Amino acid sequence: MMQKLFKSFSFMVCLVLVWMFAVGVDQAFSASKAADTVDKQAPRNVDLNPVLAAPVSLRLGYEDRATWPGVANTPDPEHAFALIFKQFVEERTNGTVKIQLFAQSQIGGSKQMTEMVQAGTLDLCIGTGVMGGFYPKFEVIYLPYAFQSEEIAWWVFDNSKFWKNLMADMEKTVGITYLGMGQNGVRNFTNNKREIRQPSDLKGLKLRVMQSPIYVKMVEALGGNAVPIAWAELYTALQTGVVDGQENPISIIELGKIHEVQKYLTLDGHTWSEDMLVINTAKFNSFPEGVKHVLKMGGLHGARADRAAEAFKTRVTDLAKVAAKLKIYKPTPAELKKFQDTAKPPVVAYLKEKIGPETVDSFFSAVEEAEIALGYK
Repeated sequence: MMQKLFKSFSFMVCLVLVWMFAVGVDQAFSASKAADTVDKQAPRNVDLNPVLAAPVSLRLGYEDRATWPGVANTPDPEHAFALIFKQFVEERTNGTVKIQLFAQSQIGGSKQMTEMVQAGTLDLCIGTGVMGGFYPKFEVIYLPYAFQSEEIAWWVFDNSKFWKNLMADMEKTVGITYLGMGQNGVRNFTNNKREIRQPSDLKGLKLRVMQSPIYVKMVEALGGNAVPIAWAELYTALQTGVVDGQENPISIIELGKIHEVQKYLTLDGHTWSEDMLVINTAKFNSFPEGVKHVLKMGGLHGARADRAAEAFKTRVTDLAKVAAKLKIYKPTPAELKKFQDTAKPPVVAYLKEKIGPETVDSFFSAVEEAEIALGYK
């Protein structure tokens, strides 16, 4: 009996910690800006608690596990995103907009689910690393070593005109509407062959990357052989030697048990990657303005829960598990500069040629604006 009570208490404590972390991050980095954003996004004279005459049900797919509460002590980031989004939307619409959750790739991987959202056969999904295949300008956020820190990335997505304009263009171009940006995490290299201390150590390594062209270019620029493989196939590919290594955030390494089939981890933080909630544009536009606003605000709340859950796992609960299995190396500032100088110029040149210099230059301007706003410059 006491054990059950303790377990329940642990669940509650973890949930409170995640929520407090989300609120703290919000207050520390974007409280005033977020308030402006909410105010500007709310249409005038709109019903903020809309009730549909004919209730609807929307299906939301994502890749993370739904093991919390009940099994895991903390929720996986995408699951935290989905739970908060569902609760917010259903509460604000008095249950007339229901959100059905399909976790752990029940419907498909990120690429398949995004295809389905675009086609209208799935209403919503939370995806990572695939939007560039649908909307090439999106790849700008994957430029290597673009963000010095997570909060700089958050500021760009939450506050910059660049991001607002880019998402409006994406909606118009591909029929997918952006609702919120969570955090998949800062990505690092693992492998089975050798410790990676400098770019030359990647030469000849077969490294799994996400199904996004810019990740292929980045690994090739560093001297590795990039192999795009879906997330669901990664563990087996590493276990059987199809690839030597991969790159992912610490929380995702633990989630996929990658540390069971790898030996070395290098904390180079080459890219920041997203958990992004999107909805089919035609479906979104079928709703009255009040419901649209609720969906957007649900995305805002869900994204912050996702970021907090990812940070809690990466910085607290999962780091120890990964460190117990892998030999971890953190590059010195001089070594990290070698990675940056090797990877960044050719990938920036590639992307400017692919999508045009204006989007790339505007992105870097938004990053600099964030750095100034947050005191990094």
